[in-house]
Amino acid sequence: MSDFMTQIKFTIESDIVAAFKSRCADEGASMTSVIRQWMKNHRPARAMNACAFTRPHRRKAVIEIVGMLNNIMDAESNYRDSIPEQFTQRYEDADHSCELLAEAIFCLEDAY
Repeated sequence: MSDFMTQIKFTIESDIVAAFKSRCADEGASMTSVIRQWMKNHRPARAMNACAFTRPHRRKAVIEIVGMLNNIMDAESNYRDSIPEQFTQRYEDADHSCELLAEAIFCLEDAY
């Protein structure tokens, strides 16, 4: 266990808090222990420190991001292409998203 304590304040709907508290009671666990375990399991393995990365590391990270953006753009274009003609606003929104993703990909590839 760590030598320091972390205090967390949640601001959420009271019914959500009540449901969480009830579920913790049903499971026989304290809310604090559940939140602490969740934070431990979802903490990044290593903090991102851009200054510590060399240019090849940054380039690799950018290439991975470009790959993720390409996957998102493919999914968005598939969604756009499957929209019926009567939903023109949805089509235009999806098309605009594809254009913005393409621009972001171009900018990242141009930078590295």
